[in-house]
Amino acid sequence: MTDSEKWSVWTLGVIALTTTAYFIFVALRGHGPATISVFALTALVAINKRSFRSVIGPRFDERESEIARKALLTSFRVMWLAVVAGFVITGHIKGWDTTLSLPMWKLAEIFWWLSMLMLAVQAGTTLLLYRRGNNA
Repeated sequence: MTDSEKWSVWTLGVIALTTTAYFIFVALRGHGPATISVFALTALVAINKRSFRSVIGPRFDERESEIARKALLTSFRVMWLAVVAGFVITGHIKGWDTTLSLPMWKLAEIFWWLSMLMLAVQAGTTLLLYRRGNNA
């Protein structure tokens, strides 16, 4: 298993931990401004030594670079689709002329979920492309 694959497995584990902790926190404490504190667990992604590879570790070879580039591009595409779908769904439900009032903590929570979606897609795509073989 390469370092990139280890990073991907670690990242998916951190996202699963954060998601589980979030729903437990909401079940015990209720949904409110304090629930975004659970997203601090995503900082565990940085503990993995692979996170600092471009700064202090060995460089990617051509195949690893191509896989990393494709995974990052895929994660941005999925995030963009999620944002557009959120706007379209909200527009159809609330109406296109509606003014939305959104507390700041809910907006921050939306961005946390989007960042976790991007990390999950990037990690999943990395694992998928490594499993594909030489035609990645």
